[in-house]
Amino acid sequence: MLINITQDICVSKHSNAHNDQWICYSPASGSELRKRPVWQRTSGLMSTSAMHSWLRTQYPETNTASVFGKIANV
Repeated sequence: MLINITQDICVSKHSNAHNDQWICYSPASGSELRKRPVWQRTSGLMSTSAMHSWLRTQYPETNTASVFGKIANV
């Protein structure tokens, strides 16, 4: 299930017995013409702390990392 962080960024959570891992998605090109956007992966599978750090470096001008932190309880 995709969790919207912003209009242009979503994450999905993948849990296993030991930890949670996350994947980040952004809208695919051309999806702005569709009623529902098509999402494409922008990151690989990352731990919660790695995803938080990655979002902070990739999207420093937005509060993306802090929103993710609230979702992931970081």
